[in-house]
Amino acid sequence: TDNVFAVHPKMWCEHLELHVQVAPATLEASPACMTCGDNSESWYCLSCYQVYCSRYVNEHALFHGIDSGHLMALSMADLSVWCYGCDSYVHNEKLIEAKNKGHIAKFGEPAVTVSLQTVQE
Repeated sequence: TDNVFAVHPKMWCEHLELHVQVAPATLEASPACMTCGDNSESWYCLSCYQVYCSRYVNEHALFHGIDSGHLMALSMADLSVWCYGCDSYVHNEKLIEAKNKGHIAKFGEPAVTVSLQTVQE
């Protein structure tokens, strides 16, 4: 049998209110890391919207989170959100705006949104 791994994001975390700010009008689809310039796996900090590379490139998003205390980041690779404080993926209504702007940057159109309340029922 094949082993299948599924990611189950937290639906809420204690860092949402403090660490998620309103997204700028637009995001770039594959922006370069502010530290090293790599754009292969970009993450937007959801506190200041600066861009850094993933832990699988040069770990600059992780270092930014540690150094600044900004704990939540949006991956432009798959539009997931990671919380460094919880060490977990998170999906919550508060993240929809940033994720949707990322979707527009990548695909040129808004994402189809489904109420999280509907999904949980």
